[in-house]
Amino acid sequence: MRILLVAPAFFEFQPGGTELCARSLHRSLLNQPGVESQLLACVPSWHAKPGAGSDFLTPTDGQGETGIAIRAFDHFHLSQPDHLGALRAFRDFLEGYRPDRIHFHHLLYLGVEGIAVARRACPKAEILLTLHDYYAICANDGLMTKKPDGALCYAAQPHACLQCLPEASIDAVALREQGIRAALDLVDRLIAPSAFLRERFIAWGVPAERIVHQPNALPEGWEGRMPLPARDRRAGEPPVFGFFANVMPHKGLHVLLEAALWLKEQGMAEGTGGFRIAVHGSDKHAPDAYKARIASLAESLGPAVSMRGGYAHEELPGLLAGIDAVVVPSVWWENDPLIVRQSAAAGRPILYADLGGLAEAGKQSGGIGFAAGDAAALAQRLQAFIQGTEALAPQKVEPALAAIDGQRQRPEKRPA
Repeated sequence: MRILLVAPAFFEFQPGGTELCARSLHRSLLNQPGVESQLLACVPSWHAKPGAGSDFLTPTDGQGETGIAIRAFDHFHLSQPDHLGALRAFRDFLEGYRPDRIHFHHLLYLGVEGIAVARRACPKAEILLTLHDYYAICANDGLMTKKPDGALCYAAQPHACLQCLPEASIDAVALREQGIRAALDLVDRLIAPSAFLRERFIAWGVPAERIVHQPNALPEGWEGRMPLPARDRRAGEPPVFGFFANVMPHKGLHVLLEAALWLKEQGMAEGTGGFRIAVHGSDKHAPDAYKARIASLAESLGPAVSMRGGYAHEELPGLLAGIDAVVVPSVWWENDPLIVRQSAAAGRPILYADLGGLAEAGKQSGGIGFAAGDAAALAQRLQAFIQGTEALAPQKVEPALAAIDGQRQRPEKRPA
């Protein structure tokens, strides 16, 4: 069987969970008998520029990994306008490779037109689409939060969407939805990594029988990993809480630092029973106002917090070895965040915001939840952990996503 995995970017250029899932799945398929796999990753112009007259790049040394140049994209409509460039090149790639199954991992960059091209070029192929976020429903970067305060959004409604996107129009919002729905109708099966995301798409109008709940697999290098031993702490040494995510408002670092500041004001930042916070994540794309907010909180916390910047995927086990518990304080719905499953696999306790897909992953991993966005509630959880009164039992979570492309669960063909 020939399988083509289509990713919105190479993980080497855009180290996100979606890209890591696609690459990990491709590399796991390379070792399966009777399966041939190719990874086609989009390469927007700000990641790398192709050579003159070329639509394809090979920016990695991975086996069966090819990049397709993206020179333009309509983010609002999730639409690829370059019919003579990217879409023609995608069609040529499909006609040359002739996959039996095409597994998209996003609508970004090849857009809704990419799915239409795949259906025309390979009419007998199965087409899958993993919904790693809410982009299809929400034009606000798929966050399903409201501007300017970041309040949670429960459904896409044209008039409400215009409050977040005042530059758009009712007609534009309607056309966006129509174009995305038409593309989804061409897909054989939609894959939801969380039950919460599945319910959101069903509420949006996707028939329940067309969308299957299949949690993310642990990424490459993590399957079968033994839990790390507990961190070796000297007597009186404070516990270290780790934050692992990009420093962006929706990831909720401010909630963690505000909770830590409350603990410091209670006299818990120093000496026996104190704590430390290690922040692992880049603020490269954070709004300036949010950078300033985080900098102010970090300054107030002093040596209790260390901002350690971004990290490579390969560094994560070593970084987890240096902390006592992981805090995931996101203030948006999330889907099936890999850091939760990786932390559980590494044997690190997890404190998580109790909402959406994050709550699912946290509960499955034996973590402890707290009210999302509530710094006081998180402070109580941190305090209980520091004092040894909070029981946290991380549990091993078995990989699952590979079952989709490994044929252990074969999707039914789409209705005629």
